[in-house]
Amino acid sequence: MTKEAIDKFDVGVIGGGPAGYVAAIRAAQLGAKTVVVEARELGGTCLNRGCIPSKALLRCVEAIELAKSAKRMGLKFAEPEIDFDGVRRHAARAVKTLVSGVEVLMESNGVTVFRGHGKLLDPAGVEVTGSDETTSFEAARIILCTGSVPFIPPIPGADGEGIIDSDQAVALPGPPESLVVIGGGAVGSELAQVYAGLGTTVTLVEMLDRLVPAEDPEASALLESTMKKQGIRVLTRSKALGIEDVDGGKRLELDCDGEGESVEAQIVLMATSRRAYTDDLGLEEVGVGTERGRIVVNDHLQTNIENVYAAGDVRRGVGLAHLASHEGIVAVENALGVGEDGAINYDAVPAVIYTHPEIGSVGVQEHEIAERGVECSVGSFPYSANGRAAAYGERQGFVKLIAEAGSGCIIGGTVVGLSASELIAEITLALRMGLTLDDVAETIHSHPTISEAIGEAALAGLGRAIHLP
Repeated sequence: MTKEAIDKFDVGVIGGGPAGYVAAIRAAQLGAKTVVVEARELGGTCLNRGCIPSKALLRCVEAIELAKSAKRMGLKFAEPEIDFDGVRRHAARAVKTLVSGVEVLMESNGVTVFRGHGKLLDPAGVEVTGSDETTSFEAARIILCTGSVPFIPPIPGADGEGIIDSDQAVALPGPPESLVVIGGGAVGSELAQVYAGLGTTVTLVEMLDRLVPAEDPEASALLESTMKKQGIRVLTRSKALGIEDVDGGKRLELDCDGEGESVEAQIVLMATSRRAYTDDLGLEEVGVGTERGRIVVNDHLQTNIENVYAAGDVRRGVGLAHLASHEGIVAVENALGVGEDGAINYDAVPAVIYTHPEIGSVGVQEHEIAERGVECSVGSFPYSANGRAAAYGERQGFVKLIAEAGSGCIIGGTVVGLSASELIAEITLALRMGLTLDDVAETIHSHPTISEAIGEAALAGLGRAIHLP
């Protein structure tokens, strides 16, 4: 069935994930008649198959570990009994609550939602193919926010049964007996800890020389040490050569730093990377510029087509939900001609890995200083000297602040340990606002808090740490 009437909008957003639904809300706030096209659930991968369900699962594992370690605080519990159906219900409740919230936001902001696959017909026209009808609309400005999907590398045997991706990993019917995770980045490391915590025998394979290779090497080392204590087998410098069926599962053939090795497991999880989702989006027909499957934009998130913008993973292949949301806002404001200069400071974008220990980083890291070509000072403070960390029995971790040697301006930082995901926001704000080590050192931090470690790291960078010998 085809709807012949053509609706007209000021802003049309294709994709209802973190970039798309936020862009739609901002457009509506600015008085634009707005429509969002989404083929699946509002909230996209992040809310439905990524950030939220995985963090709900990590929270369950955290509770298990806390119960096990409580005896160190003088508390005794029986061995935790895992009801995986209950664990799944917990994750599902979190997802349902947030997706319902997005639906309410669409309604309360007067945003029209079309369900189906959106495709550009021309620079101002979009066709929406749903399950039972096809419709179309026109929009003066179009924001492309179709996100990303898991990418399965061309490993022989990687397309068979028993091979799952990160989207599927948060929806397994139960913990497998054994699991091989290929990819030791953020997603692979988080999911390795989830299933190890639920009783699965886990092997984590990373091609490079350390886990989470984009992060501070000290963070990588601490994470690997923790994983090994949790019983996870970690294989770095290991390249997957092929996967074949064996009784009860899969055999993964590896090149481990020049040595051949094989690992068997019930399931293999591919957590290597993602790719921009531009399938059947009409980009080539309309002439929207792409590079390696990703949409190309300028500093204002505008494509080579004047009224077409793009935000989020669709222009990077991989990304961060919070950055996607921010880009969605900026893209809409630029498209509607409001806001200031309309560019984003990509140096001030935090990244968080929700492993145990948590890792948060922003800007320049210590191992990247040489590439920067600027003389820098590094202020570091360990969690082992922090009162709150001691009281909580969470003394593993550290804070590092990177500052330009002359000006003292903060250009980067890392937090590893308890609450790193929250604390990195302070360093991000300092970086964005051009604050110095003195500014942070002179800011009074509550006691006892982990945030004191940020103030102490600033003092250490100035050569006058109080709580270090």
